[in-house]
Amino acid sequence: MALRPALVTAVLALACSLGACEVGTKSADAIPTPPGTIVDSALPIDTLLRRFRATLADTPSALAGGAESPEALARALLIAVGRRDTATLRSLVMTRAEFVWLYYPHSRYTAPPYELGPDLVWIPMIASSEKGAGRLLARYGGRPLRFKALICTDSAVHEGPNTIEPGCGVSFAVADSAPRTLHLFGSVLGRDRRYKFLSYANDL
Repeated sequence: MALRPALVTAVLALACSLGACEVGTKSADAIPTPPGTIVDSALPIDTLLRRFRATLADTPSALAGGAESPEALARALLIAVGRRDTATLRSLVMTRAEFVWLYYPHSRYTAPPYELGPDLVWIPMIASSEKGAGRLLARYGGRPLRFKALICTDSAVHEGPNTIEPGCGVSFAVADSAPRTLHLFGSVLGRDRRYKFLSYANDL
């Protein structure tokens, strides 16, 4: 069954609460959904989850890579961007396997009124994350970035073993310029004292 227009609207709106849409003045409508996407939304979540998992070889039981604190994660991000280190950038953000084994099963998207299959959550999330990472590298790649502080003003959300920190800004300076505070990524995912970015969606 093709993805219905009304369902696309719901996906884009709900993705914003994940930190998977672009923040600031940009609209969630800017998140691309690949043309021809086929998702049978009438199937039970358990069936959709099983099918999604069947496409992956990895079955992680813990977050790999990342950092030991949100602050360390933000520091690592600035270092990686300054060095144009794409391998480290990949290691700091949630993988597809971590999404479906560790994050999604405990999220609000598995039950009404937010019920959405894993494909419908992952597709806009990864699209926005890839766009955000490209913007980070285009604007700040190869430049020395000095970390000042991580500022998270919203309350943390607890979902099973996961803690979600939304709305975090990074205070940093480019070379010898004055510090600035920007949203450089979506929410931060914490689990068993490891932290990774849900996505690189940002307001650059």
